[in-house]
Amino acid sequence: MKLLKALSVLALSFSLLTSISNANNAPDIGLSNDPAPAEVSGKFKPGSHVKLFIPNLPYLAVSHAVNSSLVRPADNDKGWQYDLATSHKSFDDKVWEFSLRTDVTFQDGTPFNADAVLINMEYFQKAPFSFSRLSELLNKVEKVDDFTVRFHLSEPYGVFLHDANWLQFYTVPYLEKFGWNGKPTCPNLAEPGLYGLGPYILTEGYVEGDRRSPKVVLKANPNYWGEQSAKVETITIYNDLAIQSAKEKALFSEGEIDITPVPFADQVDTVLSPFAKLSITPSLNNYAMHFNMLNGNLAMQDPEIRFVINNAINQEDLLNLSMLGEGELSPTMVSPNFYKVSEAIDDLSDYFQEYDRTHDKSQKALTEIVKSYQREKGYDESKPLKISLLTQESFLFLVKDIQYLLAQVHIELELKVVSSEKDVFYQLLHTYKNENNVTWDLLLWGNYDWFTHPWAAFFVYRPFYAWSTIPKNTELTNLTDELLRLNVTSQDYQPFLSKFIKYIYERNLMVFLPTPNSVYAVNKEVVYTPGQSAFVYLRDVEVTDHHWSVRGDKPLPSIRQKPLKIQRVNMKGADK
Repeated sequence: MKLLKALSVLALSFSLLTSISNANNAPDIGLSNDPAPAEVSGKFKPGSHVKLFIPNLPYLAVSHAVNSSLVRPADNDKGWQYDLATSHKSFDDKVWEFSLRTDVTFQDGTPFNADAVLINMEYFQKAPFSFSRLSELLNKVEKVDDFTVRFHLSEPYGVFLHDANWLQFYTVPYLEKFGWNGKPTCPNLAEPGLYGLGPYILTEGYVEGDRRSPKVVLKANPNYWGEQSAKVETITIYNDLAIQSAKEKALFSEGEIDITPVPFADQVDTVLSPFAKLSITPSLNNYAMHFNMLNGNLAMQDPEIRFVINNAINQEDLLNLSMLGEGELSPTMVSPNFYKVSEAIDDLSDYFQEYDRTHDKSQKALTEIVKSYQREKGYDESKPLKISLLTQESFLFLVKDIQYLLAQVHIELELKVVSSEKDVFYQLLHTYKNENNVTWDLLLWGNYDWFTHPWAAFFVYRPFYAWSTIPKNTELTNLTDELLRLNVTSQDYQPFLSKFIKYIYERNLMVFLPTPNSVYAVNKEVVYTPGQSAFVYLRDVEVTDHHWSVRGDKPLPSIRQKPLKIQRVNMKGADK
């Protein structure tokens, strides 16, 4: 009854949201077209200042604004575009050759060339990032000439361009002081300074995967070498706000937060805000919920209990209740929006139908599995099986409903909530070595990722390394190795994805949750289009002359405070 009542209330809100986003109804309720895109010039605006709240993976957003790599993320079919490189060749996915731009300088004025690549790669090999196998496979980096380099690998590596996004290059003084980070995360932005190559200079704060200051300040690089230079003079990024606080600042005041993700339930408030507009796009994002099969409750090692949890957490309920329909169902903890993943899932439709036919997923059957487990272990089956979930505050909207759904199958979920993503990461990244100092059974974080190849999500399935909580498993290790070898252009790619998805689905190796759309509140005088990846294209952000940072003491005209039509980008069945 509680669930049905909540669904009815949220369905009513969603109905209102749908009606006010319908262009045909817009004149009746006063929704206007967004004038801002026609009022920006694509040029640098002195004195401009934009403030963002980025609760998930902020180091990804900052990194390509401050630094540069051979290729950088892009919101296109490939997932990348050239940055420091102008072209590349691949020889059997084992040798990768790049031609470099000849006009690039670091922010301190020193030149970037093949020698700079080699020096950086020497430091990389001493302390590489460990979210991929690149450091294991890299044999050498060769200077062909002053502006051509070759990477030689020991075996085919189809995701090399994925890693090349994060092979970012630093000045020698930075390398001598910090080197590469040698962490499971990337990149390395340990302190402010003229250390990078990007259109923005890090002037205040620091931001890495496992450590960050509460605030990061970027200033436009006056000597940037590229064509897509900064449009905004100052960008401030807040890392540790509560999401409700960020929403309030964005919707009801000026000069505090210009861009922030907002909870799905706050979409109507965002549309009706005098200062913010609503922008929505499909995404490559995933809710990554781990079973702690290493040192958590022993029930997490039981495949039947994992089956119960995955099937008690009804994805359709979550999508319609918690997420107001803003997302897509996924049987694999990998967004269907990754390249060919949707097709690979479709190829398994007969398998899924047969699986559903032969497995009883009713609440009664799931509850009996839990009680049978309790009897087998000598536990008191009159009381629910207790497990814990660790997550950050911004996901409470989701886990409260998960808590309710698990209670229907005799599982009591204790919530361990922290304010910051880095606190979740610390526990996750230390569990595989039994070094976590908080006990947990389930753990949820936002795998808001950046690349077309699904390794950006599948990497959590590689057993016994920092991002995984799956015990050693030779077959699964071989599957992840094969995925890394495959290029998305290979004819074997899609059939292999189907095989991999089936393997993890049968074993319930993660909790499978819907993949969310990106939902942002954006200041009405800011031009910003969220991409499908977690990457925030800071160099493309612009402001109009009415923005608080440039209009001076003049109040925002009342006509600029009217509700605007929802910006929906790349949605199925919608205009792009």
